[in-house]
Amino acid sequence: MDEVSKLIMRAEQVNVGLAEGRDRDQIIGLNKQEYGTGDVLATPADFAQHFYRNPGGKSIVPVIRNNQGDVVGCIWLEPLRIRFNKKNYLGATGTNMVIKPEYRNTFAFTKLMRRFKQALEDENIPLHFSFVSEKKYRHLNRSKSKCISLIPLLAKPLNLRSLVETYFASRRQRFLVSLMGPALSPFLFRQHLFTSGTAIVVQPVDQFDERFDHFWSQVQDKYCIMVIRDQDFLSWRFSRISGRDYHTLTAWASGQMLGYVVLRCSTILGVKAGLIMDFLVDDNKLGQIAGSRLLAEAETYFRVQQMSMTAALMPSSAAEYRILRRDGYVRVPQAFSPRSFRFAFFVHDVSDKDLMSLSAQSWFITMGDRDSH
Repeated sequence: MDEVSKLIMRAEQVNVGLAEGRDRDQIIGLNKQEYGTGDVLATPADFAQHFYRNPGGKSIVPVIRNNQGDVVGCIWLEPLRIRFNKKNYLGATGTNMVIKPEYRNTFAFTKLMRRFKQALEDENIPLHFSFVSEKKYRHLNRSKSKCISLIPLLAKPLNLRSLVETYFASRRQRFLVSLMGPALSPFLFRQHLFTSGTAIVVQPVDQFDERFDHFWSQVQDKYCIMVIRDQDFLSWRFSRISGRDYHTLTAWASGQMLGYVVLRCSTILGVKAGLIMDFLVDDNKLGQIAGSRLLAEAETYFRVQQMSMTAALMPSSAAEYRILRRDGYVRVPQAFSPRSFRFAFFVHDVSDKDLMSLSAQSWFITMGDRDSH
């Protein structure tokens, strides 16, 4: 039997449909098998958070089932409220696609994606976004699509010695980098700019409350399009599940919130990394100064937690990108990045001329807009 015939037979042995609550354990098992116990879908609490508690609506999960009825593949469609062109839309993100190895590169995958698109149509979702594979990105890039963009990863070392020991194997390499350290210090450890006639206070918070709704009303039209970052979304997105703990800092002046930053400590490729999950400040000069204050306090927190570096995902068109760069964050070259962040969005309501004119360069995207494994 030739390879094509095998692929066709395997595709014929599967059915597609939508996940139900009873599929929870099998979906969790798929994710743990693919990504390990540290995955964002590793426990029943993780599943309930993503499946039922999303403030944008209950998640839709197209699944592939084999002829025994077992789930052998799935992809999540998570509804999200999106602010675009001063109007609110219901959008979605496609995430957490997992398929058992023996069903990959078969027509079963095609069936799954058809069901995914059908779900978008059934729910009248006008657009969705996701971080796509290199293959998909190259395909879209060849067609000169304006719907794709590489989101820059920015990083700043906090403990150069630790980074050198992790990345450079030989004693000679470590010695050479140690000699270069003093010369690099002015570039890697820039001083924060705090000049302001107004006293700015940075405070940690334990929960997202109505003050974040008020702040969102201040900044909701700062960018052309972004996920609505109100109290409900932030509380859902940064809840303390999946074995992940978040630390949130807010900046204030004269009783008004000027911005916030959400932090998480992680270990990536053996490096202790402080991640800036979300970072948003008011659209004025005082907001920029507050942003610098927030980054300084974030670094202090990460140093106490003994992180070797700090990193953020931020589009180069954003004001927050310029604040990060001014405060010593450098753009990580693709060769040294743990992965590429290939952003893409897809419009399904072709009758909406505003959406059809949208470009990927218009999006505000951070780590808070995706679930990282």
